Amino acid sequence: NIDFQSDTSLYGRGERHLSAIINEEDVVVYQTGSWEVDGVTVGDGDEDAPPTMKYCKVDTLQIIWTHNCEHGFIRGISVDIVSGNDDNSEEEEKSNNSCCNVSCRTTPDDDLEFVEFGPEQLRARLPVEWLDDNRERGYLDVPLPKELT
Repeated sequence: NIDFQSDTSLYGRGERHLSAIINEEDVVVYQTGSWEVDGVTVGDGDEDAPPTMKYCKVDTLQIIWTHNCEHGFIRGISVDIVSGNDDNSEEEEKSNNSCCNVSCRTTPDDDLEFVEFGPEQLRARLPVEWLDDNRERGYLDVPLPKELT
């Protein structure tokens, strides 16, 4: 299952925030651009920039939670999520023909891209089945909903 920060039956602010249950190596969705938090426009500075979804494999969390707010940083490795598998590789068979492949690198020689964002940018945690011991290639256990693309 996908854990959505917007699921108010499970998550909220402060100690009930989704970031409070995130673990290292979890794959999460975060947004960039501009959006509103408590009626205030926040984001990357350009108020007209639409929200864009990005993906990250969490490496470290540095967050303080109170009863009604959360402050800090989530740091990790940028992840690409692509539909299908174009090369009909052995990984496609292992992934049970999953609709979305997850990769921290496009090729084995690519450098990892490190990212950092705040808990207010966190949208969801995704269930990933990893295909390698380094947890750099895998597939989503469930289809990726349109609102997270």
